[in-house]
Amino acid sequence: MNISVEFALITGGSRGLGKAIAENFAQRKIPIILVALPEKVLIETAQYLQNTYQVDVKTFGIDLTEQDAPQKVFDFVQENKLKVKYLVNNAGIGYTDKFERLSTNFLDKLLKINTIAVTQLTRLFIPALAESSPAYILNVASMAGLFTMPYKAAYSASKHYVIELSFALREELKEKNISVTVVCPGGIMTNPEVLERVEQMGNLGKILTASPDFIAKVAVKAMMNKRKFIVPKWQVKFYSYLRWVFPKTWQAKIIAGALRKKIES
Repeated sequence: MNISVEFALITGGSRGLGKAIAENFAQRKIPIILVALPEKVLIETAQYLQNTYQVDVKTFGIDLTEQDAPQKVFDFVQENKLKVKYLVNNAGIGYTDKFERLSTNFLDKLLKINTIAVTQLTRLFIPALAESSPAYILNVASMAGLFTMPYKAAYSASKHYVIELSFALREELKEKNISVTVVCPGGIMTNPEVLERVEQMGNLGKILTASPDFIAKVAVKAMMNKRKFIVPKWQVKFYSYLRWVFPKTWQAKIIAGALRKKIES
């Protein structure tokens, strides 16, 4: 095997935005390591990318909430002598509900995937990325991370963490020629449930939502251009600017009003 081949490692890469990002890399003829839950769809996605784009696709099925999951991902890459030039921390989970109705088990999983896995995978792969410099990290956050969001409290807080981590590491890793980009999309049309929620929100929902393919295209392009921060879709970017206009207390009240209707409908 030619170990000079450089891969893109993508977490949550079997479906949704992760799959769209993987396809974007495949279109660029960049080989891929897909990390996702050990489900049939992981193998199906790998076969689809291989057959459609004739690129090498490795798979590693794992639940990132498992004990030492990031270390296991890193060990798989090392044991197979794979070089990683692009690290995409995409895996994540979200919700819309009253905080008091969430189980502590769910919150534990959310924090492990949205923050701990991102942090540990990034830390583990820094030396490997430095060996393949110039190298690139793409962290998938959310527009929710830019606002104070009742009924998405833990989710928005976790995505705010990802944003701030990305900004800080971007400066730290400049000397290693590793670029860090964070993308903050609005809603993503990934499944029928999302489509139903968008329809409930009417025109606003449609304005703030985009397809996985569109977001992936914008995000990967920003990563390759070493952009610091990107909010795909100009309408979403416009709404993101409102955080500078309205005080946080107003933001929280407005968002709470909109989401309260959503969870009670």
